[in-house]
Amino acid sequence: MEKNIPFTAKSDKSIEEFIETLKEKAPEFNFAVRHVFDMAEEYRQHGVNVEEGFRLFHVVVCNFNRSYETILKHPEWSAVLYPPKFFTVTEQEGKTYIYYLPFTQDFIAQALPGEEKFPGRLAGACQKIIQMIQAAC
Repeated sequence: MEKNIPFTAKSDKSIEEFIETLKEKAPEFNFAVRHVFDMAEEYRQHGVNVEEGFRLFHVVVCNFNRSYETILKHPEWSAVLYPPKFFTVTEQEGKTYIYYLPFTQDFIAQALPGEEKFPGRLAGACQKIIQMIQAAC
């Protein structure tokens, strides 16, 4: 059985430069950057005393055409479809790090037993996300 192994990438670009490059590259992979959450601001808005210099962003990407086609037929699959389109970008020691947990075909098949094509398709999308992250680095 395949394991869900976190993918890590490192870039010399700043977080902002990485995210801008990601937005430019995403259409080449049939994705778009759907939302970028500045977690320092999110925490502050919820009453957390955030340390000075804390920089962590959650990035949500989407292949809107495929997502809509899938959700239209199977809205219950959104619980499996949305999480693997999410990754974290942070800074450590002057470098930008990207952390992503792609879903494997086996994992998706376990989550949606009896489905033949979708697990491979979603696992393939996860690999495209990795390629997109690498292209933006």
